[in-house]
Amino acid sequence: MAITEAAYLKTMWDRNECPNCHRVFPVAERVGTGRKAEGGYCSLDCYARYNALEFAEKAILARQGRAVQ
Repeated sequence: MAITEAAYLKTMWDRNECPNCHRVFPVAERVGTGRKAEGGYCSLDCYARYNALEFAEKAILARQGRAVQ
């Protein structure tokens, strides 16, 4: 059975494990939006790498003058 990305990110959050590099880190070092469904990362680099495609799409929309959510 396939696992959804949201379920994967929540599982990784509960384990205090980075969804990008799989490093276990202390809760105090968690980086991200603070929303469990969006995951918690060990560094800004991992956060940016994991979300690179989404950030690129938002940049394209912003250049085209469309609303970015």
